[in-house]
Amino acid sequence: MADLGKAIQGVEPAAEAVNIRRIVTGHDETGKAIFIEDRICPHRFAIGGCENFVTAEIWRQTETPVNNDGDYMDTADRSFHINPDPNGNVFRIMQFPPDGELGMKEDGVTPEPPMMHRTASLDYAMVLDGEVYAVIDGGETLMKKGDILIQRGTIHAWSNRSGKPCTILFVLSAANPTPGMEYK
Repeated sequence: MADLGKAIQGVEPAAEAVNIRRIVTGHDETGKAIFIEDRICPHRFAIGGCENFVTAEIWRQTETPVNNDGDYMDTADRSFHINPDPNGNVFRIMQFPPDGELGMKEDGVTPEPPMMHRTASLDYAMVLDGEVYAVIDGGETLMKKGDILIQRGTIHAWSNRSGKPCTILFVLSAANPTPGMEYK
């Protein structure tokens, strides 16, 4: 079964999965607003060794508030890590393949929800395309295109039982860990 928290070295993401155009602005030496970057985001990772389970790491901040002064630095140019930095945030887009491609039973809950994990973060998750079940230890709900989940540090998993890929936009903001909870 794929591990949501790991990008496996040597496994390339499927060519068509989450090719997101990333445009970054900044300032020239006179203070005029300019476009610094305009390209397909180069930070794509195959999760758990599955070429169709892909994340595009669009942006990552190590702290807030953010300092927009100075030279441009590609903050997402690093290895995949599911959690935001302790005082930062992460903006990513993920493609979830159908459960069967990840070696999971297609009902998503046998014997227990797949890939359950908890992050020390406040997560905003919006389904951009397809559908997916948001699974928590207290139940599950089907999310479709346009639905948004506010994930408040709860243990959770994602189960795609549709037979087609599901694409989700995530913004994770660092949060204080809840005492007594296990985090991945």
